[in-house]
Amino acid sequence: RGGHQPAAARCLVARLPPRWHPHLPLRRPRIKLSSAPTFPTMSRQGAALVATVREPPERHGVARSRWRVADLAAAVPWAARYSVSGLARALKRLGIGRQRGRLRLHSPDPAYREKAWDIRHAVSLAFIPHRPPVALYGDEFSLYRQPPLGPALAPVGTGPAAALSCRSNTHYRYAGALDVATGRLTRLGRSRMGVAGLRRFLAKLRRAYPARPLTLVWDNWPVHRHPLVLARAAALGIDLLWLPTYAPWLNSIEKAWRWLTADLLRHHAQADAFPALQARAAAWLDQFAHGSPALLRYCGLGDP
Repeated sequence: RGGHQPAAARCLVARLPPRWHPHLPLRRPRIKLSSAPTFPTMSRQGAALVATVREPPERHGVARSRWRVADLAAAVPWAARYSVSGLARALKRLGIGRQRGRLRLHSPDPAYREKAWDIRHAVSLAFIPHRPPVALYGDEFSLYRQPPLGPALAPVGTGPAAALSCRSNTHYRYAGALDVATGRLTRLGRSRMGVAGLRRFLAKLRRAYPARPLTLVWDNWPVHRHPLVLARAAALGIDLLWLPTYAPWLNSIEKAWRWLTADLLRHHAQADAFPALQARAAAWLDQFAHGSPALLRYCGLGDP
């Protein structure tokens, strides 16, 4: 204040802009905004990109069956400002990435809702307190000689191998029925499951439930609708309830076959000992012959 400043202060004042005064605060420098594109958030742009990825590329004029990152720049107007790597980062921020595809099936049955409601109603009647009727999910399963593949533990770089047989890929057939209330699994195995085999299977179901009303939920395999099979079901007092066409997700016993495949059949080593494999499969199925809460849970019918 007396007009005398240290040399360091005089040098600092000399280096600052002309408008600066030692007793005034420094002004924030002005930052010029960049015109570079910013990553989209889940706003209108992000939602539009997600909707575009869910649609087939042909609908947007791209002659491919699957999307590539570079294709999105041509299909989405604002994405053209990005490089391929920048657009890939934008997709990652939106939670979009390459994933393994899944097969999807849509039932074309026009009476899908009505049939599904009838099945739910029949299943609900199996839980009434006094002498409930028995509701069963029925289906057939083929046991093949050659092992099916699946994920398995193995050292990195050496994929797990399943030994095939030089013999023909013969198969053995099972007909089964799953009790929705108890988890009891009734099965019949034959080398060929045709009209005669299904008639025997229906008779075995009636012996398993001798004095109770039976409702069997079946798919639309043409042999199920054979006149001799229908006549045997009527004579035994078994009501047949038909699934909608191409709707295997409504048949809970399909998951029992999946459990059998996962536990016993994938990568099995008995391709050259097919009778032994049949015996193992029969023993696995027979463990549920008197009911199983675990099987009900696995099939989505029991309490978690």
